[in-house]
Amino acid sequence: MKILSSILIVISLTIIFVCSNEQAVVVDKSTQDQKLSDDNVFKGYETALDKAKAVEQTIQNAADLRQKEMEEREY
Repeated sequence: MKILSSILIVISLTIIFVCSNEQAVVVDKSTQDQKLSDDNVFKGYETALDKAKAVEQTIQNAADLRQKEMEEREY
């Protein structure tokens, strides 16, 4: 009896998820790269995110350089 109820629950959940009416969110790439205006509430967050991306790129460049130097020393 437990097995039958478990199978029915799994089948029911599968049907519910498959037949869901939710649609995927489509993000337009052209609007994704646009910058916010100076009077926008989220301008500060965007500025901080841009700085963080720059720092991340600097760290990645340093890591790549270090990896290259290590590979050159091994050979």
